[in-house]
Amino acid sequence: MEMIEQVKQQQNAFEKFYAPEQKSEFNFHITKDPLTRYIRDRRLLKGLDVLKKHHANILSWNVLITCGGVGGEGLFLKKYGFKSVTVSDISENSLKICNQFDPEITTLILNGENLDVPDNSYDLVVVQDGLHHLPRPVTGFTEMLRVAKKAVIVIEPYESLIGNLIGTKWEEHEGALNFVYRWNKKSITKAVNSFLLKDYKLIKVLRFWDHSMMVFKIAGKLPKSMQLTAAKIIYGLLLPFNFLGNMMVAVILK
Repeated sequence: MEMIEQVKQQQNAFEKFYAPEQKSEFNFHITKDPLTRYIRDRRLLKGLDVLKKHHANILSWNVLITCGGVGGEGLFLKKYGFKSVTVSDISENSLKICNQFDPEITTLILNGENLDVPDNSYDLVVVQDGLHHLPRPVTGFTEMLRVAKKAVIVIEPYESLIGNLIGTKWEEHEGALNFVYRWNKKSITKAVNSFLLKDYKLIKVLRFWDHSMMVFKIAGKLPKSMQLTAAKIIYGLLLPFNFLGNMMVAVILK
């Protein structure tokens, strides 16, 4: 299948996936439920913690979310305190839902492999579980590096033996198929070096376990007052084994 046809097929599939009548399926992005919010936000918070160690006033940065879907990451960052947040996606329907969740948030229709904005146009560029939907994930990553002026946060599956054995290999949305591309510290470092050469300050790759559905099912069976504590305990017990984890947060500072 030619690249243009593949991208178009995926775009059509996501327009169906994010059809207006499906809006309620994405309400977990705006919920105030403590357990859901913890599971939803913990990975983004790991990336922000790295940024805060190196920059004092990140909330003044302008942020672009790429492959942003209905805007979960953008909505979170806006509530976190970022003054300027833009959510982009290839699907018009997804961005309409985003604007229904928050009419004031900025949205842009952009292809993650070809971000139609100038170099260094956003201080921070973020993706969560989006690059592996692209036909060329590394191209999407280098586009983020091009557009970011100060930093990039990438949250994606980590290349691991366990992930390769029992993790999802192929995803299908409304008939459109994509390969679940997994990264590791070496592949992130090589891509950054190749694109930025020596023009960067830091590459930080955090590897950890992330099993949101499993943790939600286990903790969700407990009384409401105990659910958040239980989820934190589960992930706390996995901390010594993070070196074998299935997920990563990569932070690149320019």
